[in-house]
Amino acid sequence: MRRNRWMFHKVNDIPLRSKLLLIYIFSILLPVIIINVFFYQRTSSDIKIREEENLRKSIERAAGELLGMIDESVALSRIIAADDTLYQALDQTYDSPVEYYNQYDGFLRDKLTRYMSANILEVRILTDNDTIQTGSHYAVIGQGERAVPGMERLQETKGGILVVDYDETTLFHPGRRISVIGKMDTYTSYSTYAKYSKIDLQLSRVYSILNRETNSLQLRLVDENNRIVVSSDQSHQAAIQSSSSSTDEGNSRYRLERTLGNLDYLKGWKLIGIANTDHLDQLLAEARNSILWLALISTIIPSVLIYIILRSYHYRIQKLSKHMKRVRNDRFDVIEIQEGRDEIGGLIRTFNMMVGKIQSLINDVYKLEIRQKDLELDRVRTELSMLQSQMNPHFLFNTLNALLVVSTKNGYTEVTEIIKSLSLLMRQLLSRSDNLVPLKEELQFTSLYLQIEKFRFGDLFNYTFEIDPEAASLRIPRMSIQPLVENACKHGLQARKNGRLIRVTARLTKSGLEIRVIDNGVGMDEGKLNQLMRDVRSDRAMDGHVGIRNVYRRLELFYEGAAIFNIRSGLDEGTEAGFLIPFSIMDTKG
Repeated sequence: MRRNRWMFHKVNDIPLRSKLLLIYIFSILLPVIIINVFFYQRTSSDIKIREEENLRKSIERAAGELLGMIDESVALSRIIAADDTLYQALDQTYDSPVEYYNQYDGFLRDKLTRYMSANILEVRILTDNDTIQTGSHYAVIGQGERAVPGMERLQETKGGILVVDYDETTLFHPGRRISVIGKMDTYTSYSTYAKYSKIDLQLSRVYSILNRETNSLQLRLVDENNRIVVSSDQSHQAAIQSSSSSTDEGNSRYRLERTLGNLDYLKGWKLIGIANTDHLDQLLAEARNSILWLALISTIIPSVLIYIILRSYHYRIQKLSKHMKRVRNDRFDVIEIQEGRDEIGGLIRTFNMMVGKIQSLINDVYKLEIRQKDLELDRVRTELSMLQSQMNPHFLFNTLNALLVVSTKNGYTEVTEIIKSLSLLMRQLLSRSDNLVPLKEELQFTSLYLQIEKFRFGDLFNYTFEIDPEAASLRIPRMSIQPLVENACKHGLQARKNGRLIRVTARLTKSGLEIRVIDNGVGMDEGKLNQLMRDVRSDRAMDGHVGIRNVYRRLELFYEGAAIFNIRSGLDEGTEAGFLIPFSIMDTKG
């Protein structure tokens, strides 16, 4: 019991985030991965077993068809060997070719033709009777036929039948041959001359059988000398004479072998199949991809669901824990989140009710009285500050009004207008406390400043406004255009003797409201411009361009870095300063 309690205490010491992570790893992630790995291994093994079985059936089917062709030829050879009339005609000595051709036309011409079939290319009888004439189905050994193929092995073979492969070099159908050679020695009374039957298999038929399985299996017919006779792989056909059946079989795991029979005439002949691993690899890849997608789906969906559920628990418990720590410091703040209807939501609602009651009790007992006294003191301080702030502006406005009266009496029209502009400028500076103002109001304020500058410089200075009418009601930070204009007058146009011009533009783009102040002053080189931008963004003191820094800080304050402030300039090319406020963060209230 003590050990169990110790274990539970240790579990209680683990942070909630770590507990939830352990639950996810050992209860969801690892089981899903293990199950999918096991499933992939089982599926891969089943695919390999199934494909090996299919390959085995393919080679069995091909071997059966080839064996059928050979057995058909062997049966035909035995039928020919049992035809005594054929023996009699071939064992006869002819006095002249005319006598032989009479026999050929009357008996021998169509004797072997009836044995032809789709599996047989040619049926011939070879003899050493030099009184016959080599022709269509009959040939003299040493004339049209130089020798009987496989003669030495044929003499040693029981049964007098042998399957051989060789290259035909005679004038009759030269090329590669697979032939069934049979002795014709059934009738000893007709043994004056040696006679042999030769039945050539139709190689195109053999190719057709082997090529049926080329998508999954490369088949090769191999003779008793372990040499490739026919192959479904065309790249081996040109090198059959010198190619060994084991030179490029690839992985022996995918090599299948099937003997064609145990009879003497087929001894050593076999069919070898080399599996096309691309097909198997493709099946394994498809299985792997399917299981991988299944693993991803079975992992991602539960993971997202568990993340949402566990985050809901952890986030609210964390909020509750933070607010409970604040209670220790006499901060009774309500948890302002969506509580939910579960147990944790009920706990948060109870906590909020408790905090509310505590705050009410504290305020009812003594905090309310202290706060009222503080408010009274703040009210007195505010009234004193207002009285003090009103005295200096009143004195300044009274002075400006006196100057205005004197100028009007003496007919100083230009002075009168400039004093009016200065008075309006000062009133707007002192009368408004809003941080955001409509663009048109900021432009009016900037226009008053430019009128004063125009009065100072006269015809040497001019200014223009290019304002999009739809942008006039949009709200921007107060004092965000006039400092840029003032900076242009002070640093850009001061060194220019004549033709001084400032252009103020405000237009709506796809991105937001774009405001530019453009002058035709002396400008600055790239190094000075880069240094200015670094100074504007830093906190160190600046000798000049304070107005630009103030504009940059205002934009940072109101839009938290989302507004884009930029300056472009070139030496003797003027300067363009301004900013872009995206629509997504802009205050459009009128």
